[in-house]
Amino acid sequence: MAVVVAVFGLAMLPVGQAAQVSDVTVDEGSVTVAPDSNEETTTNEITISTDGEDGTVSPSVRITETPSGIDVDSTDPGEIEAGDSDTAELTITVAADADSGTVEGDVDGVAFSFDVTVDNPPLAEIDDDSLDLGDALVGETESGEIVVEEVGGDQGLDGVDWEVVNDDFDGDLSLTDMDGSGFGEGSIETTPGGEDTAQWEVTVDDSVDQHETLEWTVELSDQSTQATREVDVEARVIYPAEYGEIELDAAGIRPHPEFVFDEPRDQNDELTQTFEFDLTNDGDLPLEPSDVSASSSEAGLSITVGDLPDEIEGQSSETVEVTVTADTDLEEGEYDFSMSASAEDFDIDDETYDEDLEISHEAELGVEHTVSIGDVPIGESEQVATEIGEELGYYDVSNLEITLDEGPDSWLELEESPTELEAGDASQAVFELEFDTEADLGTDYEWQYEVEGDDVESETITVIASPVPLDLDPIRNDLSNHDGTVASDTLEIVDAMDDEMETADAGDVSLVLSFGSSSTLYLESMADATELIENGEHDDAQREVVQAAAAYNTMALYAEQFESAEYRSDSEAVLAEAETDLEELTDTQDAHYEERLESGERSLLEAATIHRELSRIALLQGDEDRADEHQDDADEAFEAYSESVSEGETAAQEAEETWTAMEDDQFVTVAGQPLLLNPANYDAVTRQSEELRDQYEAATAALNDAGETSRADSVASERDERLATLGTAQLSLVVATGIYGLVTVGIVIRTARRMYVYVQDTRESVSGDFLL
Repeated sequence: MAVVVAVFGLAMLPVGQAAQVSDVTVDEGSVTVAPDSNEETTTNEITISTDGEDGTVSPSVRITETPSGIDVDSTDPGEIEAGDSDTAELTITVAADADSGTVEGDVDGVAFSFDVTVDNPPLAEIDDDSLDLGDALVGETESGEIVVEEVGGDQGLDGVDWEVVNDDFDGDLSLTDMDGSGFGEGSIETTPGGEDTAQWEVTVDDSVDQHETLEWTVELSDQSTQATREVDVEARVIYPAEYGEIELDAAGIRPHPEFVFDEPRDQNDELTQTFEFDLTNDGDLPLEPSDVSASSSEAGLSITVGDLPDEIEGQSSETVEVTVTADTDLEEGEYDFSMSASAEDFDIDDETYDEDLEISHEAELGVEHTVSIGDVPIGESEQVATEIGEELGYYDVSNLEITLDEGPDSWLELEESPTELEAGDASQAVFELEFDTEADLGTDYEWQYEVEGDDVESETITVIASPVPLDLDPIRNDLSNHDGTVASDTLEIVDAMDDEMETADAGDVSLVLSFGSSSTLYLESMADATELIENGEHDDAQREVVQAAAAYNTMALYAEQFESAEYRSDSEAVLAEAETDLEELTDTQDAHYEERLESGERSLLEAATIHRELSRIALLQGDEDRADEHQDDADEAFEAYSESVSEGETAAQEAEETWTAMEDDQFVTVAGQPLLLNPANYDAVTRQSEELRDQYEAATAALNDAGETSRADSVASERDERLATLGTAQLSLVVATGIYGLVTVGIVIRTARRMYVYVQDTRESVSGDFLL
């Protein structure tokens, strides 16, 4: 850069006798800046003249205005005597991008100025001194065009020399069409501030890491002035397309595909689940997949692959869907699973995926989420059952618990609940509800129960019920259907409770209801028993008597629990009357069975039954010793009965075995009828026939003694049938014996005749008569 400084001096004549600056003269001059510098510094002088008659002055130099990019520093000359002069040096620093212009200043008020002309050499610049060549493929050569701009602004470029002053050993950089040296087609030629194009070429080594940045520093110089400028050049190394690892799209959640059996087994022979896998292109160029396959050696698994992406951009991934269909009979566990992906470009290696496919079974609770009991009268007990099941059918649920989570702590109780569920099965949970008088009528109460078990998601059951006033009319109507003191007195207790419902003890309300129900059952059983006894059906009446006694005991149990002394007293009076009626009925039954016991012959079963009934009556009468005696007699009779039945059945079995032996050894069956055709078996048949008859007689006698008359009749019928069959068989033996005799006589006669003929022939041969 050349700097030309033009100086123009201005003079002023002060008035007065003291020494003062009278004139300032700036020497003219010019400076040429070296082409390899960023700035140029030069000096110039100004001459300062004084006037006056005596004394000295110390003038001060001040720069007031400079062009852009130009800096001027000055030094003061020191003391100057009146009428004398001295010089001061100006240091002018011109930047590489400075503008021409005027420098202005003054010395103690005496102004001066000079012009500075900046003459810049031509400078070559590429892309603001920082050139990014973009991506370069590893192991390949890339090329492209660059724009070279003249930025000095005063002269044009005519050829540019270049040199790599900071090299990168992982790649080679070269520029062409720059200096006209014969390498390339031409050289850079521009006007001031103009531009021209050239070519670049980069060759990347094979071993460079992906995405490594190659960096060079190139020095550019104008061929005429040798003014230099540096350019930083860089290129990013990229790789060709290549498959990365095939990854499960949910790999961040689980490392391998997991197939969860979460649908009912009994409704599905097979289940289907779709997995998403990411096909990754670890390279930088696009990848075109050609095929993706998936398979498993397990026969119960069927695997298909969905549509493939047309292209996978560099450093990205695309999703492919893999659908697995599994038989629901497959057990939990890990099954082999593999995938393979290939590309249209045969230079790209296939990628494989080998991971286990995990099959896991789920259990699921099935519940009725809302159980509505509805309106429940205060004091009445209401039960409701709801089903809890395992819905999927793959494995059992153990440690099942049903716990109250929200709702009142009273009135509703969980009476029954399963502790485990077999896969696919269900069981019932039973709730029992009984409101007392503290419950608000008409309010919908809710109880929320949580159902939990091992390895299964919990479920919630909400039970809803509303208390309503107790309606005693049904019990009142039942009691009104019966006559007698027990019915009327119980009815009075029920009526009293109806009048005192709102103020009565909550427990007594429920007890009156229960006492009334038990009384109704007592009266019904007593009425039925009385009618049966009158009709002579004592055995059927015995059941009703026992039921009446059980109802009486229940009444007594409730009577003891009344909080109110009045209710307790009234109920005890009812019990006393009921006890009297019950004793009369049991005494009648006792007399009947005693009479039967003493009436004469009876089977062992009848004796055991009578003693058992008498034992039950004695217990009802409170006579435990007599009850034990009759029970011992009943046990003894039952034991004898069992022995007699056993003897009868044993004899019947022996008869069966004898008959089977005769069928196998003696009989010949013709048209379904057993026959005896061998006279040699006569004795054996006779002996076995006697055994068969005796065995059947023993069987029928023992069974009749035991009282098993129907079985005895069956055995006797079988005996008669087989003895008749045996008679027919024995008759066939007699016929066979006669036939055998006739056949024997015939054989003897035929043999005698043949012997006679033989003797005659012999005699003729000896005498020679046969020759006549």
